[in-house]
Amino acid sequence: MRAVIMPGFSELIITANPTQEVTRKGMISIIMPWLYAPWPNAQKKGIIEMEIDGDTLRALLEELSARYKEANVDFQPINPKTNDLDFDYDVLVNGKNYVASADGLDAKLKDDDTVIVKMLWRWDG
Repeated sequence: MRAVIMPGFSELIITANPTQEVTRKGMISIIMPWLYAPWPNAQKKGIIEMEIDGDTLRALLEELSARYKEANVDFQPINPKTNDLDFDYDVLVNGKNYVASADGLDAKLKDDDTVIVKMLWRWDG
């Protein structure tokens, strides 16, 4: 699966197998540089393109986690103990929480699906 990623302030906005050009037009210009850590050369353009092995939401999240881990960034949306979404993250697929899908994290992503991975800020130290 081809994924086009646009980091935002506290989220990654991802288009699966886009059928047209993806741009940052209309997006907030405030970004967090650490969101680009696995792809430092993409920060100027603001868009990251990558190939994912698999076509499920889980495959996408696991690949993102692996890329961030290589860049020494703590980004692990799937909790290894529960094998489900960690409470520090929220995931929407086409505007709906992933739990609304019968297949949950194993839902297959279709062309032009929009996935938003939100990092939930915690202030508990």
